[in-house]
Amino acid sequence: MTINTTWARRTALILLLAGMPGCITADPEAAIERTAGLADGRTDSSLSMEDAWAKPFTDRAGIWDGRSTLELQTALELTLRNDPELRRQLALVAEQQGSLAQSSLPPNPVVGFGLGIAIDGMSSAPAMVQLMQQLTWIWTMNDRIDIEDKRLQARILDAANTVVDRASTVRESFANLLHAEAMTRLREAYTQTTETNLELTEALAKAGELPLVEVDRARIDHRAAKARLSGARRAARTRKLELLRVMGWPEHSTDFEIEGNFTEMMAIEPPSETEVIERAVIVRLDVAAAEQRVLAAEANARLQGWRRVPEVGFNLAWQENFTGRKALVPGASVSIPVLDDGYAAIAQADARVEAARLEAAIIREDAIEQARVALNQWHRARQQVDLFEDGLVASAREVVTRSEQSFKAGVTGATELLLTQRRMIQLEVELLDEKLLASLAWVDLENAVGGSFQLPIERPRTKTGEAS
Repeated sequence: MTINTTWARRTALILLLAGMPGCITADPEAAIERTAGLADGRTDSSLSMEDAWAKPFTDRAGIWDGRSTLELQTALELTLRNDPELRRQLALVAEQQGSLAQSSLPPNPVVGFGLGIAIDGMSSAPAMVQLMQQLTWIWTMNDRIDIEDKRLQARILDAANTVVDRASTVRESFANLLHAEAMTRLREAYTQTTETNLELTEALAKAGELPLVEVDRARIDHRAAKARLSGARRAARTRKLELLRVMGWPEHSTDFEIEGNFTEMMAIEPPSETEVIERAVIVRLDVAAAEQRVLAAEANARLQGWRRVPEVGFNLAWQENFTGRKALVPGASVSIPVLDDGYAAIAQADARVEAARLEAAIIREDAIEQARVALNQWHRARQQVDLFEDGLVASAREVVTRSEQSFKAGVTGATELLLTQRRMIQLEVELLDEKLLASLAWVDLENAVGGSFQLPIERPRTKTGEAS
């Protein structure tokens, strides 16, 4: 059996053209760069995400030695570089880029071979070579690409939003640690005060100027202060462990100090509720991602609509019969949508579109609620801080100072002094709690409006020159 070489060359050319790859690359570099660009300016860190992701997440060199005083900016930089969850999000972006590239590729052609065996004693035998190529992908390719492209844009937005959420978590953890450290210092000062009061009370009792019951009361108050101090120290260590985990150093020692305060968000001019709502709806990344998922669902519904159209295939066969006669046999195959007319698939796709639209509406409404609640919480906490700091705590400190002077002069008893001091420490604790709430509310508020009030009020752009 011989095969005509001219036909063989033509067949090879057809196979080559049919198997040519699509023009969409599987390289995720551009998608990852876009993810980094979307996250920049939303983390409260000066570090660009491209620089943060330039090295492996396990490389901590040159950021922090683990012993020097830790500041918020350093903690943010450590997290953005070292958090494996952020790198996992990049891997998901790369995976979706591969899916997009795959959607642009045509199905591989199928080649069939056949060789007959004569059983009647004749010397010749039939042969057959057949090329089959499905053609339906030509008119469905645009919808397939559109589906994966919108899913890629949603994945990029989700990945960038994870960066924003992670930065917010770091800021919250750092604020919680600042609060815990301040609480420890407050408990230490109060414990020292109760110890001094105990010593004075014991001295006065020995001199006969106070009854022994006052000594017992002072001793109980001192022991209670020591117990609260022990709890405050453990709470501070817990906050350090939480911060280390967020930074990607869960195994690191807690023998380090931090530096920072709660005053930054107190001096900020409060935004209007109208601006907060507008930013929550327009600027937020998760809202934009939900809108992209709606577009992907709509593209899928269009794709399922093609199920009502017959699927078409092309085939080209070369045959040689028993007598040695050769022939080229072009042909086609057409599926008839009778048993499965696509109705169920179309109905399912339409339902997914509706579900995606409702999910986007839910995310949008949740974003508005989160933003308004955070703004209200921030206003409340700021007002409480002003009331405590400028009024209650300042007055309590003056009263304690006068009580201490009266106690030393023998005018005020130890019990009255301790009650005054306890009231002051309670107010200072409440002031610290309100400062923490104000700080956390501001972090929540910035997160709720997309990461920062410095961002322009426009929709996130997932492609250069295109708005999502």
